[in-house]
Amino acid sequence: MTRRAALPALLLLAAGASAAAAPLPAGRFSVYGLAPAAAGQARAQAEAALGQPLQPEPLLPSRAASPAASRAAPLAAPPAASRPTTLGCHYRLNAQQPGVRYVLAGDLITRIETRDARYATLSGIHVGDSVAKAQKVYGKRLLVAAHPYFDRGKMLTVWSPDRRFALVMEANDGGRIITMRSGRMPEVGWLEGCS
Repeated sequence: MTRRAALPALLLLAAGASAAAAPLPAGRFSVYGLAPAAAGQARAQAEAALGQPLQPEPLLPSRAASPAASRAAPLAAPPAASRPTTLGCHYRLNAQQPGVRYVLAGDLITRIETRDARYATLSGIHVGDSVAKAQKVYGKRLLVAAHPYFDRGKMLTVWSPDRRFALVMEANDGGRIITMRSGRMPEVGWLEGCS
C-alpha cells in the first residue's frame, strides 16, 4: 500500500470510522497514531482494532511519590498557550506492542508514544536514527526546533494537513532520536504525557 493510499484510512481512524476497508502497516507511526490504533479513538475502539484490551500501566514508585510532572508549555503551540490539567489522564499498555504507551484522557486516546527502536514511522524513521536522516526523509514537511531539555537537542515535528495531529520526535545532544509520539494537539506537543 502506498503512503497516499494509507492517508485516507488514517483519516477514517482519526475520525472514528471503521478502517476495515484499508488496513495500514501495523507497528508504524503516522501523525495520527500507531496503526491500527489512532488518537481520537475511544479505548474500546482501539482495543477492537488491536484485538486485545489495553492494560493500565503499573505505577512506578518514583511516579507515585511525585505529585505532578513539570508543567512545560506545549511544544509547537503559541507561546502564550498554557498547559491545562487533563482530568483522568493515564497510561495504558498493549502486550503485543512492548515499549509502547497509550496516553488516554478519560477513555479517549490522545497520543501514542515509544522509546523503542522496533517501531518506525510510515517513512521508515526509527528511534536511534539521526536528525539528518529525518530531515532527508521528511524534507520541508519537518519542523525542527530547539529541545528545551538538551543544549543541542532538537524537537522534530511533522503535521497533519489540518494541523490537528502531529508526529513528534525528540533528539538528544548527539543528534539521535530518543523518542517518538503521535496524536492530537495539544497533547502530542507536551513533553510529559500526563501531569
